[in-house]
This record gives sequence, structure tokens and C-alpha cells, in this order.
Amino acid sequence: MKIQWEPSVYVGNAPVRCAICGDRAHPIRLRGSHYLLAVVYNAQGQVCGEVCRPCIAMGVPGIQERLQERINHLQTQIQELQALAAEPMEVPSLEEEFNSYSTGAL
Repeated sequence: MKIQWEPSVYVGNAPVRCAICGDRAHPIRLRGSHYLLAVVYNAQGQVCGEVCRPCIAMGVPGIQERLQERINHLQTQIQELQALAAEPMEVPSLEEEFNSYSTGAL
């Protein structure tokens, strides 16, 4: 993994999600309407996303720890979604939705 500062490819200073922790990563104003973002690349040189300043400030050990925390959190979410997908499903019909509007339930 390689992280480097680059000109933002996005318009304005809208925040993006940090690829490390999932929090917001805000671009840094360079000059005028130009902004910088920290971009993370994998070993093959492919862009994997942007990185927030707090993650960069943590250095390599901190980034590794944050990545593991995020992996653990995502694995828990995957397990919860898999359990939900395995349950029988009941969804309202279009007719039930329309009836809800007419009875004022929505």
C-alpha cells in the first residue's frame, strides 16, 4: 500500500469516505479552487480510495490497527446480513402499499 497527496479529482471540497477507517476525508485547500486528497494505492498501483488526515497522522502501525478494526467490524456486518438473508422473507405487495396510503397509515 502506498499513500500520497494528489490534486483532488472531485469538484469542490466535498468530503469522501476514508478507505482506512470509513470516516469522512476532507480535501485540503491548496490554492484557489484546487484541493489535495491523500490517495491510497495497492501494490498493483490501483487506486483504492482516499485517506483522512487522522489516519495518515497515526503512521503505519496506527493504520494497520485501524484497518484490522474496520475488517472486524465489516466481518460482523457480513455475518449479520448473511443471517438476515437466510431468514424467510415477507414483503408487502404493491396493493398493500397503496392501501396504506389510502388509510393514512403512511
